[in-house]
Amino acid sequence: MSVVSFMLRIAIVVLMLPLLARDGLAQIRLRASYGSLSVTQVVLPLGVRAGIFQKDGVAIEPIYIGGRSVSALVSGDVQFGFMGGPPAILARLAGADLMIIAGLNELDQILVSIPSVKTATDLIGKKVGISRFGTTADYGARIGLKKLKLQAQRNVTLIQIGDTTARIGGMLSGAIEAATLSSSDKELATQQGFRILADNSDVAFPGNAVVTTQAYLKAHRDEVKRFLRGLVDVIQFAKTQPERTKTLLHEVYRLSDKSVIEKRYGSMVEMFPDYPYVTTTAVQTFLEILRDQGKLKEHIDPQSFISMGLLKEVENERRK
Repeated sequence: MSVVSFMLRIAIVVLMLPLLARDGLAQIRLRASYGSLSVTQVVLPLGVRAGIFQKDGVAIEPIYIGGRSVSALVSGDVQFGFMGGPPAILARLAGADLMIIAGLNELDQILVSIPSVKTATDLIGKKVGISRFGTTADYGARIGLKKLKLQAQRNVTLIQIGDTTARIGGMLSGAIEAATLSSSDKELATQQGFRILADNSDVAFPGNAVVTTQAYLKAHRDEVKRFLRGLVDVIQFAKTQPERTKTLLHEVYRLSDKSVIEKRYGSMVEMFPDYPYVTTTAVQTFLEILRDQGKLKEHIDPQSFISMGLLKEVENERRK
C-alpha cells in the first residue's frame, strides 16, 4: 500500500468519527433518572424509545426513581435527573452539589377533588394527597389552596401518598378527598368524575428541572452538552412527528385511550419551548415562597441555582 493511499484512509476514518458517534458506534453510556410520567418528565423515556439520544452520541439508561432523584444524583448512581425544581433548589440550599441545566418555568399542577367536594368550603377539614413534602406536587397543593383562600395544614391536611396513580387511587377509594395532579391529566381527571378546583398553570415557577451535579458539569462538559442536544432533539421530534410520538406515548403510558394520549401529547408540545431555559424569575418565585414560610432568611441570587450556558451553545449551533 502506498503512503498516499494509507494517508487517505486515515483521513477518511478521522472524518467519519463524528458520524460514527452519532450513529451509535461510539456511544457514551449514561444514566438519567425521572420521578414521574408527567408530560414534563416523559420526554426522557420517550427520547430513549425513539432512539434520539443515541443519535447525539449518548446511550441513556432511563431509571425511574420516585422521590429519590436527588440522592441518586448526589451518590453518582445517575448523571442526570428529571425532577421538580423545588427539590433541586432545596437540595442545593442544604449543601448538595446540584445544578439546573434545563427545565420549565410553569407550575404544571392542578388541584382536583372527588365529586362531592364542589367548593373551597367543602374542602375544609378534608385530606389532600401529594407525592412527598418538598416536591412540585406539594407546592402545587399549597398554591392551589391559596387560590381558594385556604391554608395547608390549617384548613386541610396534606397527605404524602405517592405518585399520580396512588393519588388517583386514594381519591377513588375514599382515603383522600382531593389531590394535585399534572395539568396534562385534566382529561383523565374528568373521566374519573373529579372536579378541578384550581389550575396553577399561570404561575411562574420552576416546575420542572433537568439537573446534574456541578462537579459532573465541570469535569464532563462534552457529555452534558451531548445530553442537552439530545433533549432539544426530543422536543423537536415530538413537535414535528406527532403520530410517531403518540404511538410511543401509548407504549410508555400503557394506555389504549386515544383521547388521553392526545391530551397529554398536546400538553407536552405546548409546554416545551424549543430550548427549555429555566429563568431566574421562576427560581425567584420559589425563593420568595420559602422566605414567606420563614425557611429562608438571607438574600440568595437565583442565578446561583441554574447554568444555561451549554443549552445556549446548543441553540447557537442549531441556529447557524
